[in-house]
Amino acid sequence: MHKKNLVVFIMTLLVSFSSLGNEAVFRPVEALFSAMSAVDHLKMRAVVTDDFQLLEAGEDWNIEDLIQVVKPSKYKRRNYFGVIKTRVYGDIAWVSYWNKATFNNGKKESTVAWLESAVMVKVAGQWKMQMLHSTKIKAKDIPKSILLSEYVD
Repeated sequence: MHKKNLVVFIMTLLVSFSSLGNEAVFRPVEALFSAMSAVDHLKMRAVVTDDFQLLEAGEDWNIEDLIQVVKPSKYKRRNYFGVIKTRVYGDIAWVSYWNKATFNNGKKESTVAWLESAVMVKVAGQWKMQMLHSTKIKAKDIPKSILLSEYVD
């Protein structure tokens, strides 16, 4: 019986460590959108690589292009994510996820959603986003079975 408990314990630890690694891989995604919500251009730059590429609405952007559209606003942005899949291969990882944002100015609220994938690379031991591919979708098209969690920095 003790051997069985030991095997269960070891498997639980392995799954826990794997999940922690996957969470670390997803942090640059959360950090980028948190920085966008706060209109923190320095933090936006800090979580991406120097050669960051964003494929957005049929256009090829770099971090400076993204920063140009992230401006102060009366709207407060709230970010929600649902990770679909994460894969880690040494110092390279990719993640696919559902992304939903709500924008509220106290009078009006709107919701925007995307299906996205991102590539992360380790730079000096830290995960950074190198590429983001974003496909805008209707919020109602996010499958009902998907659990979206709000990210609060």
